[in-house]
Amino acid sequence: MKVTTMSARNHSKNVTKQPTNSKSAEGNPSHGESPSAIHPALQKAWHLIHRGEYTAAANLLSSAGRDTQVRNALGVCLMRLGRVDPAVDVFRSFVLMPGTLIERVEVSNACKRNFATALLMKGFPSGALSVLAATRDPDHIMAVRLHSAISQWEKSLSWLRWLDWKLNGVEPSKCHIKLDFEPGEFDFSVELPNPAGPSKPRKASLKMAA
Repeated sequence: MKVTTMSARNHSKNVTKQPTNSKSAEGNPSHGESPSAIHPALQKAWHLIHRGEYTAAANLLSSAGRDTQVRNALGVCLMRLGRVDPAVDVFRSFVLMPGTLIERVEVSNACKRNFATALLMKGFPSGALSVLAATRDPDHIMAVRLHSAISQWEKSLSWLRWLDWKLNGVEPSKCHIKLDFEPGEFDFSVELPNPAGPSKPRKASLKMAA
């Protein structure tokens, strides 16, 4: 099955891209947002995610509304729980325009890479590559890791399967691409009290796993 998406910037010249919340170097969340801009559910979910309690975090985030950062964090938790199908549905609901394969230009590259990761885990490398291409950030560490995973998978294909993949972009049905890293990027940061005293808050960021 071949899945192809396109960026809305190519669909309409009248749409202005909004600033994203993610850095491009190491997948770290942005520190430019004021703490008050962070959704309250993310403040609560951070502690659960930090402890690896992804099920509890997903349950909390699933009822926290349609905020993009909330949905992104929910999708990452679902991926890390191995619940790939609902993760794909979550990312599709806000990365793509309704009823289309056109990506929203205002959605951050971190969210788009997460969508690509979910598609790859579901067995759609063609869709993952299409989404990654739309980010125009091939040197980001997560993009590099995803491309590397696809390259390793390609080596496992028979000659005919490999040829069909390379010429037509068609992957075998129910193909499995192994990831050697924890999937997903969180694109938010929270303020936590400093252990030295309440007057010196420190910022703790949720980062992509190394």
